[in-house]
Amino acid sequence: MAFANKRPGGRILPVRRLTPQVDPQKQFEKLEAAIGEIYRHNASQLSYEELYRIGYGLVLSKNGSLAYDGVKGVLESHLADCVHQTILARMEAVRSNPTLANNEALLASVRMLWSEHVTAMLVIKDVLMYVDKVYVKNAHLPSVYEMGMGVFRDQVLLASRKRLSTDVAKAVLAQVAAERRGEHVDRTVLRGVVNMLVELQDTDHLRTVYEEGLEPQLLMESRAYFSSMAKARLADHGAAAYTQAAQNDLDAEMDRVRAYLAPSTGTALQSVLLDELIDKHADSILRIPEAGLVQLLDRRDAAALKVLYGLYLPLPAALSTLQSSIHGHVLELGERLAASLAPLAATANADGKGEKPAGQPQALTLAAKTAMALRWVQDLLELYDVYDEFLHTSFNENPSMRQTIHDAFIKVINANSRAAELLSLFIDDNLKSGLRRKSEQEIDHVLERTVLMFRFLQNKDAFEHYYKLHLAKRLLLGRTLSDDAEQSLVSKLKVECGSQFTLKLEGMFKDMQLSADLARGFKDVDPLLGFDMSASVLTPTYWPPLAPQVSEEVQKEMHSIEPPAPLRGVVESFTKYYLQQRSGRRLTWQYSMGSADIKLQFGNRTYELNVSTYQMFILMLFADSGGSDDSDSSEVSLTTTEIQQHTGIPNEVLVRQLQSLACAKYRILTKAPMSRDVRPTDRFTFNTGFKSAQYRIRIPAVAAKSSVETEKEKSASMATIGMERQYLAEAAIVRIMKARKQMLHEQLVTEVINQLSARFLPTPKMIKDAVGRLIDRDYLQRSPDDPRLYNYLA
Repeated sequence: MAFANKRPGGRILPVRRLTPQVDPQKQFEKLEAAIGEIYRHNASQLSYEELYRIGYGLVLSKNGSLAYDGVKGVLESHLADCVHQTILARMEAVRSNPTLANNEALLASVRMLWSEHVTAMLVIKDVLMYVDKVYVKNAHLPSVYEMGMGVFRDQVLLASRKRLSTDVAKAVLAQVAAERRGEHVDRTVLRGVVNMLVELQDTDHLRTVYEEGLEPQLLMESRAYFSSMAKARLADHGAAAYTQAAQNDLDAEMDRVRAYLAPSTGTALQSVLLDELIDKHADSILRIPEAGLVQLLDRRDAAALKVLYGLYLPLPAALSTLQSSIHGHVLELGERLAASLAPLAATANADGKGEKPAGQPQALTLAAKTAMALRWVQDLLELYDVYDEFLHTSFNENPSMRQTIHDAFIKVINANSRAAELLSLFIDDNLKSGLRRKSEQEIDHVLERTVLMFRFLQNKDAFEHYYKLHLAKRLLLGRTLSDDAEQSLVSKLKVECGSQFTLKLEGMFKDMQLSADLARGFKDVDPLLGFDMSASVLTPTYWPPLAPQVSEEVQKEMHSIEPPAPLRGVVESFTKYYLQQRSGRRLTWQYSMGSADIKLQFGNRTYELNVSTYQMFILMLFADSGGSDDSDSSEVSLTTTEIQQHTGIPNEVLVRQLQSLACAKYRILTKAPMSRDVRPTDRFTFNTGFKSAQYRIRIPAVAAKSSVETEKEKSASMATIGMERQYLAEAAIVRIMKARKQMLHEQLVTEVINQLSARFLPTPKMIKDAVGRLIDRDYLQRSPDDPRLYNYLA
């Protein structure tokens, strides 16, 4: 079957649409009339669909340029008429009389015109949406809305003969200046005008009109304003008032930015303010006479310091000036504290021999020197507490500020050659009596602060030397208030310096625990002893020398002292018991740190005395002298020489013990002739007429009192510490060279300092001397090719 009328090619074409011919110009006239109605706020009476079809038809009929350029011309004409009708008169009024009201009227009219134009352009943009999507895109032109913004800029702000933008900028700046003076301005109008300038682009579309014209002038005038304010305030403000005024200015400017200026202006405006008010006068502010930084620190004005710090923080140079000033003031306060120790140094030589020059102040007593030393540490801790509080409340825990304060205290502490001794003495005093009636939190605070001061010490080995000595006395004499506090402090020191630093301290506690166990065991073995006896068995490597600072000959004599006959059997029994428990050991009895509680009868009254072991030996020579008056033994009288022969106590030590018994507050013995000095021929008798209101009396023992060292004792301590440092330096060199095998002298010095700096700061000369000793003992060898190169000898 076939179709006779089949079209050639077999393709069916679409039906041709026949659209009526429409005049583009008439269509545009409708669009032009509609724009007029939009500006007259009659957009609700227009047909959006009809206007959209007009734009659509113009583009389809290749008349897109008519729609785009025509609308642009309509906008230009309309805005030019508006400027002539509503803006020119107010502009002329401002130019002839720039009052606050005229400025505000001009800005209000510009803002109103802008608001109406933006509202109209939003409607026009929607009407010409198809023009934007097709014609504008293909022609690479600004969108209809952008074109409308450009027309406003050119016809309203940048018209060649009017230059309204200049008047607008001046009016805005005048309003800002008025508000800074405290006058009221309409922030809503200002916000509208600034938003207009921010949205409008310059002719090159690179920056906004705000950035091009208003912002630079605003920053320039602000710089001049704050510069004049700085000069005026420096003349009659203190540091606190000046910085508070600057902070108020900064807060006001940031509020102004949030209210009506562009957000981008905030950073630049803050920079200008800080530069003019703070950075250029950073040092002058801190040094205002009688009202500068020093006065703020001294009266502890944390609030004012917080304001000052907040202003200086964003400025590196100003912050460095602040840190230097605080560092310098802490050093100055440290020098004042050191000056309080001047009498201690001035009277140190009075401990030696020689006549006191005429006019020299009376030498301080040992107790006064010790109190002065303890006061120095206490004042230093209180001073640190003040600056630590500043760190929390004023400086926001800033690490660089913390380091500044720490560096200052490190210098203050290490400038005192006795710092290690005084810190240990302070801890000793607190652990013996200072922590009484304090809560656990207060005790922990004191320990934390003392450990912090210890952290600042450079010569930690010197502290270890004194701390071991003071701890030994506390443990052996039972003077510590809290075992928990003792253990807590050792734990804190262990965290700071490692287990090697506290090894001997922990060994001392272990010895005391083992001694307590031995005492209980000995009591069970010999329950009929007749009195309580406890011996502290000490490991020599853990404990410091406990005897007073005496010569080697005297120390040998002290080791050979025999106790009186009533005690000799007890000593032998304990020695035998101990050697049964610990075979292969050897006991050497040290009586210098012992103590005893004895009951003595004076006439008809009995007292319990706490005395040193040496004092007990002496009093036992007068054992029968305190009985009834008819006792023949009541006439026992011994000279110094006879007492020395009976007890075997070296004369140098015996003199001090006799002074405690016969010349101090409690005179258990009478001395003839009566004087402070003890001579070989002086005669001592039992004071049967002794009376006291207390039943239990402690006779101060020379060795039991922790006090500031004399110059002689200090020299001996430094010699001991120096010897220990030599051993540490040699050990460090051997460790390093054993690992490296070969090393240059400069590298070895650096490495040794790095290893030993946690304990003390060795000098290059000390290291050089240590290397020389190791070379002599064949641990090291100089390279034959380079004398600066050392080889390790296995």
